[in-house]
Amino acid sequence: MDYVRLGKLARARRLELKLTQEKVAEKMKVSVAYYGHIERGTRVLSVDTLYRLCLVLGVSADWLMGI
Repeated sequence: MDYVRLGKLARARRLELKLTQEKVAEKMKVSVAYYGHIERGTRVLSVDTLYRLCLVLGVSADWLMGI
């Protein structure tokens, strides 16, 4: 999986929704620092974290992974 691409897509979607990193992290129940790593593509996501990210951003896992 290309985590850098996933992070770029997550950031773009977050900005479309006019959400801050803090708000997304809060809704995902992760730290802001961890969410920042997701957007930079420097963290490997668990299935649970990917699922929560999809719920918060309102996208499918396929879309977020660029499939």
